[in-house]
Formats: sequence, C-alpha cells, structure tokens
Amino acid sequence: MGRERTRAWKYVYFCITGLIFLSFFSCAAIKEVSLRKEAQKYLLRGQKLLVQRNYDGALDEYQKVLSLSPQKPLEDEAFFNIGLVYVHFGNPKRDYEKSLNLFLKILNDYPESHLAEQAKIWVGVLLENQETIKKTEKLKEALKEMEKTKQMLKEPGRAKQPEARSEEPGEGREHIIRSQKLLAQGNYEGALGENQKILSLSDPRSPKDEALLNLGLIYAHFGNPQRDLGKSLEFFKRLIK
Repeated sequence: MGRERTRAWKYVYFCITGLIFLSFFSCAAIKEVSLRKEAQKYLLRGQKLLVQRNYDGALDEYQKVLSLSPQKPLEDEAFFNIGLVYVHFGNPKRDYEKSLNLFLKILNDYPESHLAEQAKIWVGVLLENQETIKKTEKLKEALKEMEKTKQMLKEPGRAKQPEARSEEPGEGREHIIRSQKLLAQGNYEGALGENQKILSLSDPRSPKDEALLNLGLIYAHFGNPQRDLGKSLEFFKRLIK
C-alpha cells in the first residue's frame, strides 16, 4: 500500500514538473512572438518615416529595435535599414562610412540573413564610391598643379620670348606638331611618344618645357584609357622646378 502511494506521488511530481517546464517554454515563446511583433512595428514606422524623409525619426525607430532585450529579434533588419538611412541621397547627415560599416556588420555577424546579399551589393557600391572620391581628389590636385604651372609660365622670368620660338630646332617643333595631331585623333600613346622624344633631344633649345606640360595634360586627360594622375603631377612638378 505504501509503495502504491509513493508511485502515485512520483507520478504527480513528474506531472507538476512537466507542467512547470511547459508553462516556462510557453511563456518564453509568447514573449519572443511579442518582441518580434514589437520589432516589426518599429521597423514599419521607420520605413514610413524614411519615405517621408524624416531621417532622424527613422533612426530613432530602428534604434528601438536594437534596444529590445534580451533576444533582439530582427536586429539584422534594423542594422540594414540604419545603413540605408545613412546612405540616402536626401539625408543631410548622410555618412557613407557609417553605412559601409553597418552593411559589413551584417555580412560578418549575420551571414545567414536574407539581407546578406543586398548588404554585399551595397558594400561593393560604397567601396567603389570611395575609390571614385579618391580619384576625384587626385584630379583636383592635378588641376591645381596645372593652374600653378600656367601662372608660373606667365611670370616674366618664365615667359618665352617670341623670337625664341623661331630659334627652336625644327626637329623639336615637328614633334610638338605631330603630338598635337595625334592627341586630336585620340592617339594618346602616340602623343606621349612624340613628347618623350623631345625630352630625349640633346639640344638645350628644344621645347622641353612645352613637352613636359603636354605630357602632364595627356596623363590627366579624361579620355586617356591609361590616365595616370600621379605621372601627370610628376611632369608638372618637373616643369616648375
């Protein structure tokens, strides 16, 4: 009789324990669903605000998703959307570097996310944009150097006397003329070669300053497939020494 009571109590104990665990997991599941719904609500608000170009408001909503704890559901979507806010062309506070770091974070921390492929595309676009900015800055430097060169050539000590042109050897002048014709035809390599020939002439009266200027301009030319702003700057520097 005592054994039967013991078995009965064990059975009751296991049932109660099972109910407790079931209740615990049910509560956890309900909480997770609730957090996900809350996160979706914030994401939806953020998207609406972004469409309305309320960038600060959109950021606030996305940050609310990240503030949910402890599971932080849809965190990858929040980071992705924050990245979109920072890259948006209309955002006066746009920050391409922040945007790039956020998309990289998705690739590193959420590689299985359904947004990973889109993040990868954005990373490529932003990296290319950085390279374009660098090239633009180099071009600006080249143009500044070019302007300095023009100004220095206009100085009395640098200016060419009209009669000096008539004294230039015919060979050097022929190279200049051929270079101009080749450049007009889009033959940049040929034009470079003609100006390089002038630099190799031993006669000190040859138009080497004009050849240096031409070389700098050709290497900085937008249409030149072998454009090299570094070389362009070097020729301009040699010209003003």
